Amino acid sequence: MASTNNGSTFDLATAHFNPDTVAIVTGSAEGLGKAFAEVMLQKGVKGVCLADINESKGKETLEEFKKFGEEKVIFVKCNVTSESDIEAAFTETKTKFGTVNLLVNNAGVQNEQNWRLCVDVNVKGTLSGTYTALKHMSLSEGGDGGTIINISSLAGLIPIPYMPTYAATKHAVIGLSKSIMAHPTTKASGITIGVLCPSFVDTAMIHEDNVILRTESDRALAKGIQQQAGILQVSEVTDAFLTLLLDKSWAGKIMKISKLGGMQDQPIM
Repeated sequence: MASTNNGSTFDLATAHFNPDTVAIVTGSAEGLGKAFAEVMLQKGVKGVCLADINESKGKETLEEFKKFGEEKVIFVKCNVTSESDIEAAFTETKTKFGTVNLLVNNAGVQNEQNWRLCVDVNVKGTLSGTYTALKHMSLSEGGDGGTIINISSLAGLIPIPYMPTYAATKHAVIGLSKSIMAHPTTKASGITIGVLCPSFVDTAMIHEDNVILRTESDRALAKGIQQQAGILQVSEVTDAFLTLLLDKSWAGKIMKISKLGGMQDQPIM
């Protein structure tokens, strides 16, 4: 049993999704997005759309996930900076599975030199995904309601001196999510929005060769902050992700997950 943020108990080991759950996960060809899709399939969702710009990796992951049943997974090439690509992901998923009631806005990049790309993917991509989900999932538009999970970061909650653009984009994800959650029409539409804010995770994004900094002198600073905060394993993040989705006491909340602090509720206001 795992204690939740309101004092109740929740057993992740026995928890499962509603069998009618159909999810789109952006940036799911590899990394955390792939892991999120996999644990949802393990926990009994009806179907998952793997939406990613990397077609070759996406098709590899599709083949791998056919072990859960060929009818349960599709891949759609999707550049989240393209509104038409996101719309196509929803259309193809609804054609295959009949509905979409869960969107995971996971696609993201870390690049301080090409800061425009970072903003386009992390902010514009999340905005486009969220607004498209609201349109397709809203009860007033003929949808079934559902859940949006926006993936932010510890960098959305505190300053990260060596990656200010990335931190700005992840702060934006939290601001977007809070603001839409606060609007009265969101609840009336049958939609809940949650935010997951992991600390540093053992994926390609944080490995030294992949951290694209403003200056080379920032590398030592980056290493020191990562060591101080600790590095999460992917399994720790997926457990937090599932808890945010399946434990009703976490519905519509912002969860920080760190190596030292575990899962922590962040105030919405």
